[in-house]
Amino acid sequence: MRRAYALAVLVLLGSLARPLCAQTYSPKAIRFESTDPKQHIDSNELLRVTGLQQGAPLSKADIEAALQKLADSGDFINIAYTVNETALTIRVTPAAALQSLPIRFVNFVWWDKDELLKLLAKRVPLFHGDLPLQGNQTGQVEDALIALLNEKGIPDARIAASPSSEFPGDPMNAVALSITSPEILVGDTQFQPTVPAVAELLTALARRLAGRNFDLREVNETIHDNIQEIFADAGYLDGTCDTPVLTAPRKDLAGYVVDLRVTLHPGSLYRIGSIALHAEPPATEAELRAILPFKTGDPASASELRDAVTALARLYGDHAYLRAQASANLTKNLATATVTYSFTFSPGEPYHLASIDTSALPNEIQQEFATLWHPEPGALIDKDFQSTLHQTLEKLHTHYGIFVAAKSDPVAHTVVIILQLRKVPGYGSSPSDPAN
Repeated sequence: MRRAYALAVLVLLGSLARPLCAQTYSPKAIRFESTDPKQHIDSNELLRVTGLQQGAPLSKADIEAALQKLADSGDFINIAYTVNETALTIRVTPAAALQSLPIRFVNFVWWDKDELLKLLAKRVPLFHGDLPLQGNQTGQVEDALIALLNEKGIPDARIAASPSSEFPGDPMNAVALSITSPEILVGDTQFQPTVPAVAELLTALARRLAGRNFDLREVNETIHDNIQEIFADAGYLDGTCDTPVLTAPRKDLAGYVVDLRVTLHPGSLYRIGSIALHAEPPATEAELRAILPFKTGDPASASELRDAVTALARLYGDHAYLRAQASANLTKNLATATVTYSFTFSPGEPYHLASIDTSALPNEIQQEFATLWHPEPGALIDKDFQSTLHQTLEKLHTHYGIFVAAKSDPVAHTVVIILQLRKVPGYGSSPSDPAN
């Protein structure tokens, strides 16, 4: 995309007063000036970009062609020049930093980022690591990358540039450059040293990674996050890993495969030193402790801790405290590699039955349900109520499942139970349909 630029009035003195388009002249000097003193420009680099040479004859067409090259780069938002018998002076306004973005190399596995940036800086005029949002510098970088791949023995390579953000939906904060052909895939992933407690999970992770399109950032994040989760769930609460090391890409069919080597740092295996349960009525500490999936001395598994929080809150739900919350605080003792768990609870208020809405059921099923069970409004929605409800539904004579929905009122602390039909596979689509 060509960028517009401003042209100053040409001032020609003496014998240069004739129209410049009909003559050439040799300025004593060619100077480049920035309209923003804070933004440095490299005159030698700009000479190289424009193709101008000190002392060489110039025409107006030569000057305008040189200015067009600067405009096409996208690095400048305004370009102007003046000519007199002393010098050709070209004044430029560098594009602001907000008008350019850094590069993210997605799958250029033959080089690391710093090495690749240096190679591009040598090949692409005015390239210093960022890409302007306008101009043709992105295309020049793509061409340079294709040339580098050709030099690696990879013909017919194709490159794509696309917006990149830190997270989906976030603003664009980089330009992602990726090799779209040939395919670059993840190969084998090896984890060292061996940690027997998590060996099977690491093998499963390596299988999930194998064969996916290689994206350096995605692969790094996936491995890092999974390793931390795997270690934490096994009780290695400080476990982490180094950034994966890539092996040299190997040819595989029409594409390339990259193997990974990951160094693990499991740290200490933490065990549960003590468990404190700060019970709130109506649940007792004995009830709460009885459903814990662990005891003191067990590995301090992060997943089991999450399961415990869910189970403890559900216990309050069995007492009709449907909005009860449980939380856990974990304190690590580095010296003894133990943890202290402390659980606290916010039961809220018990919920009562407002009504049971059976209007979506066929009339005969409504009548059968009312015959089997008719709880009074105000009944506690506790474990016994929920159990009786499901037992009653199982007794109904219907080939259709019954879907149970609930509409709660957090102000009145009541619940409306709503019963609806759910089709069971193998039967008709309406109550009157015969079984298939």
